[in-house]
Amino acid sequence: MVMDDAESVAYFHAGGGANPGMRAVYDLCARALDVMLPPGGRLLDLGIGSGRALSAVLRRRPDITAVGVDLAPNMLATARDLFAAEGLDGRVELVQADITALPDSIAGAPWDAISCMWTLHQLPDADVLAAALRQIAAVKRGSGAALWISDFARLRDPSACPAMLQCVDPDSPMGLRQDAIASEAAAFTREELSAALAVAGLGGLASGHATPLPYLQAYWAFGANGKPASAGQRPAQLHGQARREAALLRWGFTAKPF
Repeated sequence: MVMDDAESVAYFHAGGGANPGMRAVYDLCARALDVMLPPGGRLLDLGIGSGRALSAVLRRRPDITAVGVDLAPNMLATARDLFAAEGLDGRVELVQADITALPDSIAGAPWDAISCMWTLHQLPDADVLAAALRQIAAVKRGSGAALWISDFARLRDPSACPAMLQCVDPDSPMGLRQDAIASEAAAFTREELSAALAVAGLGGLASGHATPLPYLQAYWAFGANGKPASAGQRPAQLHGQARREAALLRWGFTAKPF
């Protein structure tokens, strides 16, 4: 349930800064949350990891603030260093907590959006997934917040993810590749996650997935006040191969909120 040994955290964090595919996923999430958050909005990010995904959101939206929750001390320490280095530490609060049982100060706070990005595959079984989704549903219901959930999707063929990584990212470090393969294998299928969302009271969310290989899935809903007004064109955050991979990921996603 907790990815926290120093070597794994270091591989994951380094990959998030350098790997074009990972940066493309963070960009997709940032674009989604951009259209969900009103000006000056408050974001609750559950399972913040080393902070790369939330950093992409904060850099895209300099007007918002966030609280990031994670259970892993090494991940939180890495995220804290990242936000300080990027000058974002004044806009984000980090909290060590279990996303299945949030402190009342977080669960009952007013939020404009809730995100859970690349986190659910870390949960050990369907019972813990159900508890996490019930908690998310309760916070969403109490605050009227928008919601963005994205994660790996386990594929039918166990050889598909390793073959894809060998094809599209042959130069990635072995530790990072092994982590991605293990994460896909541990993920819930789209059918499993869709069913769990419905049971938790989150049925009816919009959804989309990556193509041609459906290894990523996403679910979302706008907040109680609907889609906020657009704030206009954003400056490009990515360049080179990462920008190309981000464009391909967006193009291939079957549906998205932006």
